[in-house]
Amino acid sequence: MRQVQRLAAIVAVIALSACASSSKYEQDPLYEAGFGDGCSTGTARAQGAPPSNPVRDQSDWDASDAYRAGWKTGYNSCSPGGTDSTGSGRDPSGQF
Repeated sequence: MRQVQRLAAIVAVIALSACASSSKYEQDPLYEAGFGDGCSTGTARAQGAPPSNPVRDQSDWDASDAYRAGWKTGYNSCSPGGTDSTGSGRDPSGQF
């Protein structure tokens, strides 16, 4: 019985942690812009889609940690299976 209670507690903790904010940048408009651009890139990487360049604002990428964090999260969230075709979870352009 104790094992069942422990398992239930672990499952509850994991489920609740999924609701917690995962990024210190989530309220930053550049995070949101980066997420949108990364998601657009990830979506375009779907199997059978023609090759395309990453959707990225290079000046924000170079200057903003929030933009980069949002882009990476958006890319990984919207890529088929959460990874690129090599399975690495990284942008195939190698720019992060």
